[in-house]
Amino acid sequence: MATPTPDSIALDYMLVADSAQVLDGKLFILGGGWDRLLVPELPGRPALPFSVAVGIVIPWDLTNRTFAFSLELADADGAVIDDLVAGEFEVGRPPGLRPGTSQRFQIAGPAGPEFPEEGRYVVQCRVNGELLGHTAIEVGAAGPQQQA
Repeated sequence: MATPTPDSIALDYMLVADSAQVLDGKLFILGGGWDRLLVPELPGRPALPFSVAVGIVIPWDLTNRTFAFSLELADADGAVIDDLVAGEFEVGRPPGLRPGTSQRFQIAGPAGPEFPEEGRYVVQCRVNGELLGHTAIEVGAAGPQQQA
């Protein structure tokens, strides 16, 4: 992913997974890194929700500031069809951190959007409205034999 400069943040990683959570600064992933999803029927939601995990590098000079954050699901034409996660975050400087050290903000959240049709969809990561990056998934309808 992108390398941060001293005055800008950068997306370190973003992936979809069967399940993901961040706990005590660690990312726990189950069934991560896939890019194809079969849903029982279209339009429709996945049989089970999935997760999106994101790591963002915050340079030293941008710590102790509040940032708006969002994950959006867009279709192949770029139209946003669902807001998956939205909120704010702030990364502070813990005691003893070497001056100039960047830090990583991590978040993982569940997603169970309704997909209108088969095709390519993109999960987009934005901070303060600026697109940092994306990951794509290909969505299709599961046939009767694939649902069992």
